[in-house]
This record gives sequence, C-alpha cells and structure tokens, in this order.
Amino acid sequence: MRIRKLTSTNAFVAVDLDGVAGRGVVRLAPKILQGGAKNLARSMTYSLACLGRREAGVSAGISVAPEDGEAAVAAFVDEVAGWDDGYRFEAGKGVTPTGLGSLAVDAGDPLPGAVAAALAACPGASTAVADIGDPSPLAGLLADHGVEVLEADRPLTAAADLLFVGAGVGAVDHDGADGLGAKVVVPTVRLAVTTRALATCSRRGIVVLPDFVVVGLPADEAAIVVAEVLDHPEGPVLGACERAEAFLGSWQDELPFGRPI
Repeated sequence: MRIRKLTSTNAFVAVDLDGVAGRGVVRLAPKILQGGAKNLARSMTYSLACLGRREAGVSAGISVAPEDGEAAVAAFVDEVAGWDDGYRFEAGKGVTPTGLGSLAVDAGDPLPGAVAAALAACPGASTAVADIGDPSPLAGLLADHGVEVLEADRPLTAAADLLFVGAGVGAVDHDGADGLGAKVVVPTVRLAVTTRALATCSRRGIVVLPDFVVVGLPADEAAIVVAEVLDHPEGPVLGACERAEAFLGSWQDELPFGRPI
C-alpha cells in the first residue's frame, strides 16, 4: 500500500497494488484520514479479486472546506487523469458523480446484493431489522421474498433472522456485538463490522457476511460467493478472504499485508 499525494490540491490516493488499473472511492471533507482510505482500498482489492479482476483497490481523499470542494475536485480530476494509470472512482462523501468526469464509475445500489447474500445465507428468513438511514427500499426488496422488516427502536439488539447494518464504518463494534439479537449480520457498507466484533459474533454463533462481497459484487455473484463460503470452518468472512487471496496469489508475487477486516 502506498500513498500518492497530489500537487494541485490537498488530496491523495491510496494505491493497494502497483502497476495495474484501479478502482475505488473518492471522498471530500475538511480532513480525510489516510488510515481509513487505506482500509477502503484494501476492501476494494478483495472485491475485485472475488470478481476475478486483475486490478487494484484505490481510495482517494480530498481535504478541503466544502466551499472549496468544486475547484478541488476539478483539480483532482485533471491531475489524476494525467497519471494515465487507469484509476476510476465512485463518488463518496462530499463528491458528486458528475464532478468526477472521465474518472467516474457508478457505485451502484448495495441493497440488491445485500438481500441476495442474506437469503443465500439464511434462505428460511422471515424477519429482519435494519440499522440504515432509510429502510423503506430494503423493506420493499425483502417483501418480495416474504421477509418482514420489523420496526425496532434499537435494531442492533432486536431479535430477528437478519440484521442489515449501514450506519457507517465500525457500526458494529465489540460492545455492540455482545448485544446483537439477529442470527445473520448483513453489511450494506464497507467495514461496518470491526475485527473484535467479528470475533465476538463468531464466539456467539452469529454469522457475519463479508462486506467486500455483499457491497462489491453484483447481486447474483454475491449470492454465489456467500453460498460457497458460508460453511467455512472459520466463518464466511475468512472464507471469502481466502477465496480472494487464492486469486491474488495467481498473479501477484506477494499477497498484500493485512485483510479487510
């Protein structure tokens, strides 16, 4: 992993693998931390590996005040396009897809993949709770499969077959994992479950689905991968990591250090 800093504006790109095209997200705020960007880049690398694509995960941060955002994004696009490295970006916090011009790729809707993955993990599910901003689109998708989204003041502790989490990075930490009431945790954003929370869920017999699969793959492919790794002895997250690493090892001399968990 390396950080490539821009000269035209206060921005950087975290690049996970050198010498190949890359895809990731670009975010804008007064302060974007490099550590978080590195984690997102690694998560994207594993998504791309699960898709069988020889590309790198990348993640960009533009650290400027909101009123300077438009000019900063324009400078970012001009400079990165000039690198000719084939980096493309989804629009994250503070950035619009139209502002990214030729560097833009569609982020897509994570909910169809989340639903497909959830049903692959728990085909008999009938109830769900959601810790996301607006659960109504999710409720509509699940209703087509006979799954009811329950109203819950505290969705993390509510009893249900499925828990969809999308409040942000680290939405489920180890303290929260101690009180989870669902059988299966389905991330709808990257890095929603911390490493310690994953260990707690494993100890409690709660299944956590791999976010880099659920969020990063088309719905049908996400369901296939989840079904393949569901019965891994160390859980589907580590199973999906090993699956991604098998592909990475087929074309990289060394695996990147550290998993996206």
